[in-house]
Amino acid sequence: MCNPAVAKFGLQAAGQVGNYMSQRAAVRARNRAKLLNFRQDNIAYYNDAILNDTKWKNQQQDTQIAYDNIFQQSVELWRQQDLAIEQAQDKHARYNVQALQELYRKEYAGTQTGVTATRLANEGLRKVGMALTQSQRDLMMAKDKSILQKEIIRNDANRRRRAAFQKTWRSPVHGFTPRPPALEGMPSAAGMVLGIASSAVGAFGGGGEGSNIFSSGGSGTATSSFSTGINNPLGTASFTDFQTFPNMNWTP
Repeated sequence: MCNPAVAKFGLQAAGQVGNYMSQRAAVRARNRAKLLNFRQDNIAYYNDAILNDTKWKNQQQDTQIAYDNIFQQSVELWRQQDLAIEQAQDKHARYNVQALQELYRKEYAGTQTGVTATRLANEGLRKVGMALTQSQRDLMMAKDKSILQKEIIRNDANRRRRAAFQKTWRSPVHGFTPRPPALEGMPSAAGMVLGIASSAVGAFGGGGEGSNIFSSGGSGTATSSFSTGINNPLGTASFTDFQTFPNMNWTP
């Protein structure tokens, strides 16, 4: 028959061990969940990084296209200014031809004599000089205006080019990767050991019935009968005292 103290101690010790193992399993489960969440955070971080890099590369291509469009537009505007200068040069050339024609038309006055003839002869030269001066002035103004307009076009193109560059020159800054979670430490076995020790003290150290671990729990008082035999070395104990030993068959 089992000793109640041993059974009580065994149950309490098993409970302590089971509680300790359940705590360890709970800590492992929480740490595993934290690591899985950390893994998902890293996956999301790298996915966002790839998407941002792809978007930035597409913006870089769009910026290059914008550069080409700005350059092409500037070239077309510069070509218009060049045509304006050519037009001014053609106009100046026409003025020269017209002035020479007018000068040759009035040369006949030079063959005449008198104050009026001299005035008429000099009038043609004067008008031709004035026309050539006006034409040359218009040509210089057209060139200056074209140069200024080209400068304005170039500055505007540079401003637009810099504006497009400022939008996409910085590569995406992804920031730091997700911080790893702080994992929980395993519970100490000291609590389990102390619990088992406390169970042992409660089971065997109380001094009550069944606290003797060597007691078999059977009927009779073998210990008292044996003590009686020891205390009576001369055999003063009765025969019935020896019949109280358990599991022993005595015949008179």
